[in-house]
Amino acid sequence: MRELSIVIPCFNAERFLGEAIESVLAQGAQDPQIVVIDDGSTDRSAAVARGFGAHVELYSQPNGGISAARNAGVLRAHGSYLAFIDADDLWTAGSLAARFSALHGAAQADGVFGALQQFLCPRMDRAAAARIGFDAAPQVGRFAGTLLVRREAFMRAGLFDTSLKVGEMLDWVSRAALAGVSLAITAEVVMRRRIHGSNTVLSRAPAASRADYLRALKAAIDRRRAASAAAEGPIWEAV
Repeated sequence: MRELSIVIPCFNAERFLGEAIESVLAQGAQDPQIVVIDDGSTDRSAAVARGFGAHVELYSQPNGGISAARNAGVLRAHGSYLAFIDADDLWTAGSLAARFSALHGAAQADGVFGALQQFLCPRMDRAAAARIGFDAAPQVGRFAGTLLVRREAFMRAGLFDTSLKVGEMLDWVSRAALAGVSLAITAEVVMRRRIHGSNTVLSRAPAASRADYLRALKAAIDRRRAASAAAEGPIWEAV
């Protein structure tokens, strides 16, 4: 069995996918399984993935959203550990090493989240870029692209909820806590999130997407209230 499987969901990301894959290959992991799920793209995303030859496993499916694409990748993963990166983001140099170090340094941890840093895509029109407000400071949060987790532990919590367009990580982390999955956290910046106009902040998202986030938040709160404090235990362990 391979040690690590990396899932890359992709939808019309031909401009960025190659850079995302290159940032994964640059980690120097030994024989990683890189799974790209082309989620109904109508551009050349699949061709970009195929250009990496045997380094990448490419699977195509009808468009079902990012959760469905990630789930498809997870179900094809053979590694003992899982990691994710969106097709328009980048892992930092040493990203995997930092997360493995944090994971092995946290007693009883099943997974670890790192920090991310956002950046404006240099290809953006200057006027459009000027209209986008974002925080460039490092942030620690529950983002799929910063997660490294034992595959067995991930499956204990279950796959991503495909009914959610946003908030799927909030929902998964909530279920992971109830399933006894211990998630550590490190302040190391392990991912750079690209801001390019098509992935604006939640406040600019369609009302339906904001409703999904609120639904995921309410479900997480309800689960927490339903579980006893003793059974739930801490969600995070600092590293």
